[in-house]
Amino acid sequence: MIQIIFLFLSVSYHSSNFHPLESSVRYPIKTVLQIFSVACVLSVVVLGVGANAQEMVYQALTLEDCLAVARTNNPVLGASREKIQELVADYQAARAKFFPRLVLSAFYTRQPPDRFAPGGGAVNTELFKREGFTGVTGKQVVFDGLKTHYNIQVVQLGTAAQKQEVQRTAEEVDFVVTEAFYRLIEAKETLKVAREALQQRQEFAKLSEAFFNAGKVTHLDSFRAQSQVSEAEQARVEAENAVRLAREILTRHLGRKEQAQVDIQGRLPQEFIPASDVSALWQEVRKNHPEIKRIDVEISRSQSAMKAARGGYFPEVSLQAAADVRHRDLGGTKSEWLAGVFMEYPFFEGGLTTAQVSKASSQYRQLVEEKRDRLNTLKVDLAGAWKDQENARRGVAAARQTVATNVEAYASAQALYRHGKAIGLEVLQAQVELTNSRFTIIRYAVDYEIARARIKQMTGPGLANSYRQNNSGGQK
Repeated sequence: MIQIIFLFLSVSYHSSNFHPLESSVRYPIKTVLQIFSVACVLSVVVLGVGANAQEMVYQALTLEDCLAVARTNNPVLGASREKIQELVADYQAARAKFFPRLVLSAFYTRQPPDRFAPGGGAVNTELFKREGFTGVTGKQVVFDGLKTHYNIQVVQLGTAAQKQEVQRTAEEVDFVVTEAFYRLIEAKETLKVAREALQQRQEFAKLSEAFFNAGKVTHLDSFRAQSQVSEAEQARVEAENAVRLAREILTRHLGRKEQAQVDIQGRLPQEFIPASDVSALWQEVRKNHPEIKRIDVEISRSQSAMKAARGGYFPEVSLQAAADVRHRDLGGTKSEWLAGVFMEYPFFEGGLTTAQVSKASSQYRQLVEEKRDRLNTLKVDLAGAWKDQENARRGVAAARQTVATNVEAYASAQALYRHGKAIGLEVLQAQVELTNSRFTIIRYAVDYEIARARIKQMTGPGLANSYRQNNSGGQK
């Protein structure tokens, strides 16, 4: 489109510069100006549409799309994954002690020649005053009480524990995204009901005003109808603000870097399946919950840490060798070498090893108690989620019946009011009860999906896998 605009501009420019004697085709000035003005308008329109298209990027996502985006962009999950790289680096550092350590040393010194001779030699002995040294020293640890071996196990188990922590974080992110997704559905459905209720009350307010003008009702009915219209308008405004807030919460959990408006494609569930037995669900939690797996790995890791700390009670045996060249102004340059087996046994270090062993033992006992406490907490959470799902499932059935009853009651009250056999207050009460029952069924349906998602999070294999295997959550 932009190339076409430039073409128009070039044609208009060259046409206006044609000389009558050089061409048989003549372009009037008015035609040239018209072409130029049309090209300018088209350029403004095209550029404006392009700018608005870049600013207003609108995407409608399903629940599966939201879970996939959050798995990729959520910052909490990204930081948890990056922790694995840190532990891999720790593993490389711990494994380095299996290899020899080579050190290159060099120095150059100047000393006074009239210094005392080492070892109490003769005073008038001439000593060197300049010395240069260059050498390579190597050390290979043969035995260190198995500290290096157990330290490597500690790091490996720490990496495995962090992978379970990443899985736990991912499933927690899946749950909060699912909850935000259905909260946005709840807000949008509530807004729809609020708008319909406002329309009903506006129509009834007009009817009451017409009846009052005809002398069929008192002015009180008109006042009451207008009051209900004001309350319905306030409910609509609050519902619109709830939609904005729910959309912002969902966008935050998705963690997207680009500033794009996000909406969802979803609806409330239509089928409500009873939850499984709590005992069977509890066995799945004990088997599949990633936090319990992480604590089990952490317990094994603390046991290896205790063994590594106890390695300080044993001596360190190493092979050491050195080769160097030493130069002095007296004696010249000579090559030196050293090779041997060395043993280091710190028989007193102020209780350092004992403290390290005590610390590792305490961490082990802490993890055992943490696992016991976490199992008790998960059992309570599972029972609560199961209760919420069953209450919501039964609540939906009761709310459906209530909605059907209130629809009939509202239609009956409105018909009786039109025939002068009911007062306006009865119609308004029927409107309020119908609106509240519709709000209730929305709330129960959303609570059912959120409780169901919580149970799936605790029992595994995760919300994303569960929705891919059985796409019956009402998100499409």
